[in-house]
Amino acid sequence: MKALKSKPSKPAAKSASKSSKEPEFKAVLKDPAVREVFLPGNGVGIFAPHGGGIEPGTEEIARAVAQATGATLYVLSAKRPTGNTALHVTVTRMVAGISQKLDQAIAATRVAISIHGHARTKDGGPVYVSGLAVEAVTMCAGAMRHALKGAYEVVDDQARIPEDLHGVHKDNIINRVPKKGVQIELPRALRDEAVPAIRGAAAQLVTALIECVRELG
Repeated sequence: MKALKSKPSKPAAKSASKSSKEPEFKAVLKDPAVREVFLPGNGVGIFAPHGGGIEPGTEEIARAVAQATGATLYVLSAKRPTGNTALHVTVTRMVAGISQKLDQAIAATRVAISIHGHARTKDGGPVYVSGLAVEAVTMCAGAMRHALKGAYEVVDDQARIPEDLHGVHKDNIINRVPKKGVQIELPRALRDEAVPAIRGAAAQLVTALIECVRELG
């Protein structure tokens, strides 16, 4: 694998105001509805930090990709009957020294891919791809664009990505690994095709991500 280029990180201007309304990471981990999974694998790490009912479909996609490629996997999920989004913690606030499993996943990872969900529109919206692993961002965006065949727009032009969905903050969990990472933000309609079973566009996305992980590995 050729060396991946990364670009300098910058703070996300909106992260502080948004995260001030969120629960602390330590408190979320103590909630009885929250579960963490760390499965060591190869040097590519797949992260789903808002799994279960927090951002539905993200955990299922991450697990499918990791299982097919032998990638390292980290999942934080919440499975309350309702109100799972109240357990959302922005990834820049998932600081070291609080979760042993997250710290282990980061230590085991050379380059990271994180799967997230956004709700910019009710029924669709683009797939946003960003991060400090510049070449990996371009490669993954291209693979997803090809696999989805126009069903969803894939946006990796950083100027078009909403600031609070950027994966370029230095404290983002994907950027705490040596070769930095890629943050993928999926619209709800696409994620709905991953629950209860992966199908349709979600299956096409998984195929693209498997290709990316194998290339990165």
